[in-house]
Amino acid sequence: MHWTAHGYAAVFPAYHYCLTGPHAVVVHHTHDLRANMRDVRGAADSPYAAHTADRNSWSIGLAIAAMDAATPADFGASPLTEPQLAALCHVAARLAAFYGIGVAAIRTHAEAALADGYFGAGEERLRWDIARLRASAAALLPAEATTTGDWFRNRIAESIARPR
Repeated sequence: MHWTAHGYAAVFPAYHYCLTGPHAVVVHHTHDLRANMRDVRGAADSPYAAHTADRNSWSIGLAIAAMDAATPADFGASPLTEPQLAALCHVAARLAAFYGIGVAAIRTHAEAALADGYFGAGEERLRWDIARLRASAAALLPAEATTTGDWFRNRIAESIARPR
């Protein structure tokens, strides 16, 4: 799970699904899931959704169109919204249920970055999406990535238990 780091209308094929709009969220299916259902490392000659460095094999990328020029202390003009978060969890739940993906396997990009040693904010190569749901002047801590990931997994599990 990601954000695009652009405005509310940005759709990118680096993700399989992009969710646009701050309130009336629209889900865009941008990339064939089958392209990532293989080992894609070193396979630049064959297209796939390249959403998380070295973690694109056998994975599905979902992104909220938001967080243009955001920092941990200032989410800018296109902050995450509750309708976007709800839609992201709903789409993740539907995909997990359909493909038999355990909720424990669902991760944010920040959690992948934490595991791979490039978590943080301030430099282009560092990633903190989605480690924090509300802007805060407090220092961004690695534990936030896990806490926020757990928040998402709990909400996704609830959505699976109560499908719409």
